[in-house]
Amino acid sequence: MGRAGSAVATRGTRQAAFPGYERLDAQVPVFYAPRLAGKARELSDHLTLGYRTLGRVLSVEPPEIVAYLVAGEDWADAPRDNARPYPPGLPYFTRSVEPPALVLPEELSTVFRPRTAATLPLTVWHELAHAFLLGREVVRTPAWLGEFVPQAASAAVARRVDLPLQEHLSQIEGEPGYTVRGFRGPAGDQMSFQNLLLVLGVAALDEFGVDFLRRIFHALWEEDEIVDEERAEELLGEALGPGGREWLVSRPEFQEEQL
Repeated sequence: MGRAGSAVATRGTRQAAFPGYERLDAQVPVFYAPRLAGKARELSDHLTLGYRTLGRVLSVEPPEIVAYLVAGEDWADAPRDNARPYPPGLPYFTRSVEPPALVLPEELSTVFRPRTAATLPLTVWHELAHAFLLGREVVRTPAWLGEFVPQAASAAVARRVDLPLQEHLSQIEGEPGYTVRGFRGPAGDQMSFQNLLLVLGVAALDEFGVDFLRRIFHALWEEDEIVDEERAEELLGEALGPGGREWLVSRPEFQEEQL
């Protein structure tokens, strides 16, 4: 649930300081509380798979990033863009440190649902996709586009590594009563919004294949003005390919009216 769609903040120069934390070297180094060594290895495996796969799918040089696996008692001291700590259990990507970092909690918040074997890796790859996208300047976009891109990217990784994605999708609750463009609900409904975007992202991969992800990433990097609703629809439709915009507006998850 990391942030996307806003203008990229100026990179910070400070490094996160967690006394006693250890480092697990990998393509994405993981800093972790010693008691979380086992979890750090699990996260490192997910990060490595996602990092390599996204680099190939997007045909880009992966960004230089690190990850912090933060113990619950240290959450308030985690690096962040805002003055206040993020809600406990919600991972995010931040450029407030150098290198930029994924900040991952020792346990995901209970708002993440459904809880399956795919929940944690999908969440990690979602945040990785934010890191890839925000490795370059990105202008503000509507929330649905800013979150659709990492949801579709995480689904693409899941398919490449044979994660049981269909089992996860089968446990998503039914229609939430709004579309991705009509979502105006409270923060507590954010997971339903994300799940709706995941369903739309999987449908797009089924219909158009994985190459549209490379095109939408590059299209967003090339935009130099704030993207409004109409332009967001146009960008994604063009990235999908021939018939993309027509397909997009036909999807029940995307239509403007209530489901």
